[in-house]
Amino acid sequence: MADRWDPERLRQHLPLSLDRSADLAGVHEPNVIDLVTHDPSRDEYKLVMVEGRPWSDAPEQLAQLSEKINNYAMFVLNEGLLRAYPETAGHPLCVQLDCATPPTAEAQKLINLASQRLLDYGIRFIVNLLE
Repeated sequence: MADRWDPERLRQHLPLSLDRSADLAGVHEPNVIDLVTHDPSRDEYKLVMVEGRPWSDAPEQLAQLSEKINNYAMFVLNEGLLRAYPETAGHPLCVQLDCATPPTAEAQKLINLASQRLLDYGIRFIVNLLE
């Protein structure tokens, strides 16, 4: 997040593929915002997190996902996003989880709960399966 917003750099990450996800921190690093990008089709800013590992119900993976989601929410709600990316002001927001495999039932429960909670703040949460 040290770099200023650069549309050209962000365009290089769209569409995100498994090859590109290797550059991003991932769910296993919950204190890092993996990617912030603009979706012009929705005029929405996305905070993307990447899970490149296959899903399991391992407590560690679920705890990392929970912590990552919470950190993304706090980044938005405590105005960290606005300070780092002032151009996001007034735009809809979405947290996007990019993953290589479909989430397990336990991971999906956590995702559903997070989605409901984030919607209370007007933030969408979506899962994007990478090809």
